[in-house]
Amino acid sequence: MILQILHLAQAALAAYGGKQSYIAITNLRKYDETTKKLANYSSTAETRRNKTYATQTSGVLALLLSLFASLTLALRGAVYGFLPRYLYQVAAAAAVFFAREHMRGFWADKTPGGLKGAVPKMGDYDEAQRKTHELLNVLDFLLFSWAATFFVALIIGY
Repeated sequence: MILQILHLAQAALAAYGGKQSYIAITNLRKYDETTKKLANYSSTAETRRNKTYATQTSGVLALLLSLFASLTLALRGAVYGFLPRYLYQVAAAAAVFFAREHMRGFWADKTPGGLKGAVPKMGDYDEAQRKTHELLNVLDFLLFSWAATFFVALIIGY
């Protein structure tokens, strides 16, 4: 029962992260045409544009895997054998870890609002940065929650 509650909390956390990611991606897409034009003139702009979407995609994939694994384990965890129950948790933790590191590697130096404050007429981009940093926090919590549920499962079982 304790593990079911923890897994449902993980699912809720992944859903919350999905909301943050949706807002960030929606706001970033508002600048898609502008960034495409810049990418035609600058390889740096093209690289940054590609990394922006790649990092957002890795975050979404980690959230989806985490949501799927947590719901599967919460609703039917006891049905599966010993190995699948623990492999789901390890796979979800690994996906969250690598997505988090991938995102952090690109977004860590980009503080919401920039170093000198918000850029005029770029409010949605600043909001996307804030939501991406919030998503990084969600991924941190998810990673710790997968470690916690793994150890709880080892101690008390399903």
